[in-house]
Amino acid sequence: MNNFEYTGFCFTLKKNDEHTLNLDIFKKGEANLFENLNLFSCLLHSFKPDENSIWRKEKRLDVEIKGWPSSIEWERLSDTSFKGIIQVASDFNFEKFAETLNIAIKNIIVPVERKTEKYYQFEIGNKSHWNEYFFKSRGREICGLCILYDTEFHTRDELEVSIEKRYQPHNISKLAIGNNDTTISRLYGDPSKIIDYFRNQGWTREGDNPTLITKREKRQEKYKLTSVQQDITLQVYRSTIKSSWKRQLFSLHNNTCRICHTKYEDIKFLAPDHRIPAIVQAENLTDENYKEKLMTLCIYCNQRKREFTKKVTPDYDWENSPWAYPEKFEEKKIVDDIKRYAIFYQKSIPQVLKEIERLLKETD
Repeated sequence: MNNFEYTGFCFTLKKNDEHTLNLDIFKKGEANLFENLNLFSCLLHSFKPDENSIWRKEKRLDVEIKGWPSSIEWERLSDTSFKGIIQVASDFNFEKFAETLNIAIKNIIVPVERKTEKYYQFEIGNKSHWNEYFFKSRGREICGLCILYDTEFHTRDELEVSIEKRYQPHNISKLAIGNNDTTISRLYGDPSKIIDYFRNQGWTREGDNPTLITKREKRQEKYKLTSVQQDITLQVYRSTIKSSWKRQLFSLHNNTCRICHTKYEDIKFLAPDHRIPAIVQAENLTDENYKEKLMTLCIYCNQRKREFTKKVTPDYDWENSPWAYPEKFEEKKIVDDIKRYAIFYQKSIPQVLKEIERLLKETD
């Protein structure tokens, strides 16, 4: 390395002048990761949600993802190249930054092994203190951590990350956001998945001092971390459901949803469902136990159960729930459970009736 050029694990970094850097990354996929991590870091330090839950350029926290500092603004020029603008040239050390970036990129591309499990590694903090994190994947869960890092409540709209298109990473597809502002795009849907991710990564909703809290206010969920300290010993793992297990399970249940009792000839409308959700209890599936721990649901009831799961309190009795063991209950009890859910979450009467009608359709 000379004073103005550095070749790292998967990139070449050059300093053109006092305020400008050029970064060339060898592969497009690795460039996508770089751009994503840059946005996630910006959500920590340089963006705030406004009254409409749109993330706007405004200083928020004095922390960043190591390797993606607030002192450099990046612009993607092509599939694999970026231009960096140095904000305060007098404080910039090219050699130190290049070496830090090299370690950070390598850690987010090459997983490390800890206790037989593989993780991607990154750090969040500032010059005085850094927290180290080990995640099994490197997408929206890292984004979620950056949003919730202030340990304040954030709405589901904020976790969907509506942002000006000029700041949107090229590889994240925009979603419709329900308004006429063509300058804004939404990056993610179904923010409740963040709850699953955090439970899987070492934050819990259980016990006297949960580190992950969900509450409902004005018809919208809000989410909060009580601590930014990760405890990977609390991780709940989700087992891979083999294709052979799916086929056997669907055959065992005659291609019929266990909740609404609808039979589907086309299995694309069926889903293997964890009787007790993996977010609640680690399932540890094996060839010997998957038929007891899984059941066949249609994709509609599977989604309905997912919505129910993310609303109930952590002490909900899944062992005696019609959502987990519907064969133990009369269909009426299942309908009543869904009706209570629908009314509590302020569904309209026609919606409730339609829901009940569907469940009773083939039980007469």
